[in-house]
Amino acid sequence: MRKILMSLALVGVTSFAFAQQAVTVTEYEVVQVQDEHRVLTNPFWTNWFFSVGGGAQVMFGNGDHAGAFKDRIAPALNVSVGKWVTPGFGLRLQYSGLQAKGFTGNESAPYVQGSRLGNEGYKQRWNYMNLHGDVLFNLNSLFGGYNPDRIYEVIPYLGAGFTHSYSRPHTHAATFNAGVINRFRLSDAFDLNLELSATGMEGKFDGEHGGKRDYDAILATTVGLTYYLPNRGFSKPAPQMISEYELRRMRDRMNEMAATNLDLQEELAYAKRPIEVNEVEEVVLTNANIAPRTIFFTIGSGQLSSQEEMNLSYLAGKMKEYPDTRYTINGYADSATGTPSVNQKLSLQRAQTVKDLLVKKYGVSADRLTIASGGGVDKFGMPILNRVVLVESAD
Repeated sequence: MRKILMSLALVGVTSFAFAQQAVTVTEYEVVQVQDEHRVLTNPFWTNWFFSVGGGAQVMFGNGDHAGAFKDRIAPALNVSVGKWVTPGFGLRLQYSGLQAKGFTGNESAPYVQGSRLGNEGYKQRWNYMNLHGDVLFNLNSLFGGYNPDRIYEVIPYLGAGFTHSYSRPHTHAATFNAGVINRFRLSDAFDLNLELSATGMEGKFDGEHGGKRDYDAILATTVGLTYYLPNRGFSKPAPQMISEYELRRMRDRMNEMAATNLDLQEELAYAKRPIEVNEVEEVVLTNANIAPRTIFFTIGSGQLSSQEEMNLSYLAGKMKEYPDTRYTINGYADSATGTPSVNQKLSLQRAQTVKDLLVKKYGVSADRLTIASGGGVDKFGMPILNRVVLVESAD
């Protein structure tokens, strides 16, 4: 008896295991691909940075011919504070300058240092600062999308400001600033910067005017470090995920709602028809707007999956049951991704794909089908539901 009970128990466990196996459901998730250029809103106190650098600069003024190039090279310093508003666009305020060296042929010119250099002229040297605001453009993020782990990035900038001379006489001059920052990532908090800058200023910067339209210039190269304050970096929107099971449920629900709406329209039309007293003819209503009417596509694609082709074969079979009915094939794309022009082309391509398959593979007459493109839309709720083709009766 004990052996019999044990055998029955073993059979029961085995049956339960098989029963568990029989009801196992595997779901495949459809993941929305991230748009590499999309980031969440940047709060005011995030993505601030502080930079400091040092190097060399050379002055280009009216008396350059009076001395050697190497004698115009002077030390340079810059200190900056700024904020990245988006991964590709930032603002900063920079304090730069330190010392300028030049030449003049006028002994009484400002900033003259020492005696005359033979027959050529006099050396000039003075301390100054250039305070300017700049607009930064991260080309890698603008064209390649946001990537916080990117090792090297190119950041050109444009700006304007003014100079002040600490040496007497204390002159001031308006400036225009441009340059390129070569940024090398060291860690989440620190970058190494190689900055190449050009500054154009009014001619009074060196204390001399060479004419009515007179300008001076300084070219500089500095190497420095940037520190990113806490609350740094940008966050991307979380990808939307939906299972195949949920997708089927949503498709069925959309089709049920469309069918219910059509039934209501037919009932309303039937209720409004004129009724004769002696009418005995039986009225038979047919629903030519058959289901399924929704065909889904993956992001950025105009090709059908094997599952959607199967749904389309069922749709084609139902179309043949109503040979006198015409249909409109409406293609759509997701407005959350892609440009309007790209989405317009993609929605038309999707509609054309559905029509070609109905005609060439399933034998539906082409003159019964009209295609239309709705472009990028946000009318069906979740982004994945907007990547769709809707087939509706045109009669």
